[in-house]
Amino acid sequence: MILTTATVIIVGSVPDHFLQDHIWKHIIKKHMLRVFLWSFFALLIIQVGFNFWNFEAFIKSHMVWVMLIAVLMGIIPESGPHMIFVMMFADGIIPFSVLLASSIVQDGHGMLPLLSYTLRDTILVKIFNLVFGLIIGLILYYIGI
Repeated sequence: MILTTATVIIVGSVPDHFLQDHIWKHIIKKHMLRVFLWSFFALLIIQVGFNFWNFEAFIKSHMVWVMLIAVLMGIIPESGPHMIFVMMFADGIIPFSVLLASSIVQDGHGMLPLLSYTLRDTILVKIFNLVFGLIIGLILYYIGI
């Protein structure tokens, strides 16, 4: 209901140029397939990996490495890789601390406007997010969350 209402408001209030160029040509035509494929293959790799290999035992015994990988993957300015950690949390394989650390670093496409303006500030923000996410994640992990 909320998504439908937001869609109606956006379609009814923005100029046709915005809908045609930005929504249709850029988001739908350029990114929709990529986001779908990222999500699909991330989920497929997770499911196949857990069915054929004993990833769960490896992950549970190397959780700090998993957290480090999660925050490093958060640097990628795309939200698809983050789905791996969302699904592992949903399956009970990783604790909330790893998901939170990954979420703090992962900003999807939110950093792209800053990247188009200044590379230096983008790198500084990403470094801050990475360090902050890793510290918060490790603290929560070691207290058992």
